[in-house]
Amino acid sequence: MTEPNENSKVLVVLFVEGDTDEVLFKALIEYYKSASKTELNPCKICNLRGVTRYTSKLIAKLQNEIIPDALKGGYKIQTVCCSYDTDVFEVRNPLMVNWDSLRKTVSRMGIKGFIQLGIKSSIEDWILCDMKSICRYLKLKSAPKSLKGNDGNAKLNDLYAKVKKVYMKGYQAKELIAALDMAVIRNKNQEALKDFEEALNFSAPKRRSV
Repeated sequence: MTEPNENSKVLVVLFVEGDTDEVLFKALIEYYKSASKTELNPCKICNLRGVTRYTSKLIAKLQNEIIPDALKGGYKIQTVCCSYDTDVFEVRNPLMVNWDSLRKTVSRMGIKGFIQLGIKSSIEDWILCDMKSICRYLKLKSAPKSLKGNDGNAKLNDLYAKVKKVYMKGYQAKELIAALDMAVIRNKNQEALKDFEEALNFSAPKRRSV
């Protein structure tokens, strides 16, 4: 395998665990591009379609596809970021993925940065951060005081039920996510996103006082 040279361009690789996550992060990166005061490092999103595949599929994807393609394009992968919904680890098996082992394997490939980006508790909880835009999208006159459900998915379904609709995950959530204000999503999850934003070289605009 050809080694990257000193003039190689920097690339960030973001692994996501599902289709809804892929759609939301694509929208978030578009927001970063439009809002950043500095030029962003390019980011490649890779959808693993399942959190357990962080163990089985991520390394093979890097070795066989992503690193060779990056080298051909004159890029050096600077950081690997792993996004995942924390509810899977909270409710099921906290040791489902051996993050330390994964970090060491990625480092042996010559990739210095390794970020765990935990979405608390699921991507639907992040979507619900912008209730105002969701209600506008659903043509609800006002936001309900509370929603039924133990998780973000159930709460979104309860919200959709108020207009006799069903929330659909994955690529079918594209229209909903396109209606969200990504600045709101980003600002309400800034702590979780800070390492990813640093890897991207994102420089946030000054927040307007209300």
